[in-house]
Amino acid sequence: MISLLLAMRIDGAGSCPAPAEVDGKLIPLLSPGFASTTTDVAVIAEGADAVSVSLARADGRTIARRRLPRAGTCADQAETVAVTLAVWEAQIHPEIALRLDRLAGGPPAAVAAPAPAADRDLTLARSAEKAHARELTATVGGAVVGGWQPDSVAPGGRIDATLGAVGRPWRGRVGLVTLGNHSLSLPPGDASWWRAYAALGADYLLPLGRRWQLTLGAAGVLGVMTARGSGFSTDHTTRSADLGAEAMLRVELRLGNVRPWLGVAALAWLRRQTLDVTGEAASAPLRRLEPLLAVGADFCWRP
Repeated sequence: MISLLLAMRIDGAGSCPAPAEVDGKLIPLLSPGFASTTTDVAVIAEGADAVSVSLARADGRTIARRRLPRAGTCADQAETVAVTLAVWEAQIHPEIALRLDRLAGGPPAAVAAPAPAADRDLTLARSAEKAHARELTATVGGAVVGGWQPDSVAPGGRIDATLGAVGRPWRGRVGLVTLGNHSLSLPPGDASWWRAYAALGADYLLPLGRRWQLTLGAAGVLGVMTARGSGFSTDHTTRSADLGAEAMLRVELRLGNVRPWLGVAALAWLRRQTLDVTGEAASAPLRRLEPLLAVGADFCWRP
């Protein structure tokens, strides 16, 4: 995150437009002296086909928010964002005077002449609930999963849903996962087991350019395991529940509303579990850590 304490604090994790470039376009548009007195905070968040710009007080209360279409160049995008912020500041602080004539080539047409009040994109946050509802973004998606254990690879699948705020790095996540059969030799027969679990946790998003992002996630897990024997004089099936944790690293590609991703994860169980052969000395402890590989895609929309 880059913070510049000049005309206002401008936060942004992207490069098109860069916060420094927006700041350079914004300072000439504001009245002399305003730069040293304002405590407003601007946040810029890049999307696949738009740039989200918001203005907030120093205490975090959102004043205004707008989504701007992508411009032809990063310089044009910085200019559009700067004019949007300057117009907001002039509407919020009537005592300052804008200097839009200082823009090289004149202000962008989209914001040079403010629309009538009824059509204006500037939205003052009258209640926290309404503001938060407009900022929410949700995804739902599925993936093919592979789980590894010594001498055994199990296929599986997962469904995940996330909910977060536009322009914020954190989001909540809930998932349902099923892993197929692992097997091992347990003389005089064989044993196999499979698991299903639900995960509840959070992700942290780190942008990597305009379309790529890295996601770090952690979740608590509640799972069920079913184990069965075969080739014994009497074959048994047993089930047990367990608690665990899941950590995941994903690389996501933002393609409009669809986001393909590739991820690796580690699944850890809290309780030690052992497969025993009744009447025999043979037994085998199950590993409590299972690496996972997943390939999937999410569909993104805003409520």
